[in-house]
Amino acid sequence: MLKLLKTFISIVSIFFILYFLHLNDAKVDVDLIYKSFTSIPVSIIILGSIGFGVILGYLLSAFSIFSAKTKIRKVQNKNLILVKELNSLRNIAVDENIPSEDGVK
Repeated sequence: MLKLLKTFISIVSIFFILYFLHLNDAKVDVDLIYKSFTSIPVSIIILGSIGFGVILGYLLSAFSIFSAKTKIRKVQNKNLILVKELNSLRNIAVDENIPSEDGVK
């Protein structure tokens, strides 16, 4: 049932995009800093900007995720070191350095 719903939503989205492209078929001139483009459809400009934004957002989120995973690994390694140190301190005999009643260790 869920697969059928996803397919239906995909088909409706495709028709919506095609309708949107059909409505925005006017030609415009684009003047960038170093290059000029003449008579480009508005729909291509909109889709290009959305695509560029999606790719940029994906790259930024991937960088953020990799950075967070690196921090997690560092904290896990530090935690492992502290656990080993704690276990070694637990294994030290309790009465090693405590003097007995007669003054002999």
